[in-house]
Amino acid sequence: MTFAFADPREWVLEITPAIQAQYWQQSQAYTTPSSRWRAYLNQICVYAFLDWTSNLDSIRAIVWCSFPGTPAFWEFVNGTAVLLEEKRIVLIPSEAIDDSELEVPQEWVDIPSWAADYYLAVQVNASGDWVRFWGYTTHQKLKLKGNYDFVDRTYCLDARHLTKDFNAFWVNYQFSKQEPFIRTEPTLQELSTTTAENLLQRLTHNAVTFHRLAVPFTTWSALLENEQWRQQLYQRLKQARYLNLSRWLEGVYDQLWENVEAILGDNIGETAFNFRESLEVEARNVKRAKLINLGEDDSISFVLVIAINWEDNRQACIRVQLHPKPDTLYLPENVKLALQLESGEIIQEVQAREQDNYIQLNRFEGEVGETFSIQVKIENYQIIENFVI
Repeated sequence: MTFAFADPREWVLEITPAIQAQYWQQSQAYTTPSSRWRAYLNQICVYAFLDWTSNLDSIRAIVWCSFPGTPAFWEFVNGTAVLLEEKRIVLIPSEAIDDSELEVPQEWVDIPSWAADYYLAVQVNASGDWVRFWGYTTHQKLKLKGNYDFVDRTYCLDARHLTKDFNAFWVNYQFSKQEPFIRTEPTLQELSTTTAENLLQRLTHNAVTFHRLAVPFTTWSALLENEQWRQQLYQRLKQARYLNLSRWLEGVYDQLWENVEAILGDNIGETAFNFRESLEVEARNVKRAKLINLGEDDSISFVLVIAINWEDNRQACIRVQLHPKPDTLYLPENVKLALQLESGEIIQEVQAREQDNYIQLNRFEGEVGETFSIQVKIENYQIIENFVI
């Protein structure tokens, strides 16, 4: 990492393309586009901060509640807590171009076990190749000077109240006395196991979009502060975003996954899946197809086909094909079909050639409960379908 100090009072730290790619892959484990992007920004921000502090004498920084606990934070809340010996710092990354304010989620301020001594404003540029630490404040000043937004549940502190000199930050960190925390929120609720379970079921319903805003803050914060319940909510949301292929064996299908012939008609012809003869048990072979759309205004369409052969009650053999939409003969040459793990690592990939009327991945196997994702990518557009066997 190189350092470019446009302003000697700020930190501007460069991020290599390799680091960007690594954290983008890791962010694919999250359940929504917004949480994946939030995780990506936070990982870059944390990497830059830890790398920078590693070059300072007598400074030892560690991420609070680090992996595997961290993902459950970024699924719901922006920001990362870092421990600098006896003090806690929360890094708040943002893509905002202007430096008008620092916006801190209420969780990092009013949950007692999450509250920090300092809050750092971090700008991450759109391409992710640099981060800029441009200001900071304390918990006390955030509570006294910040404006609380009841809609977003955030504390917003105008830039004029931020300290914009990180040379001063290290002086304050090393020599200042800890300011008293200001608590204005009621004591967090104590949730019974039954109440927590009901809340988990409610929050994992498909109709809930913004989980942190779906219930009163005192209820939400009590659930989030409990590590076990926080992890359960995260894991249940992850499971909910995976299409359960075992249900296909029972004849239960998502409405978007149709009979192959219903979408492709007679065009499937010789492209039909041929499993090894020893595996041919018709009642345990299932093929379904889905029309997927990419591009601006869903202007690019393909047909994704999944075929499963159940070798026994635990093991499945899977094949994946990509076809052009029904009124098109060939796939575009630059479309790619890939198999990727939950971490985002691609373990198989195939690209269409000239006049390919379909492409397919090599057959792969998996056991009940295992997850995988299929990525379809063309130019700057991609879509990912997630499955659990």
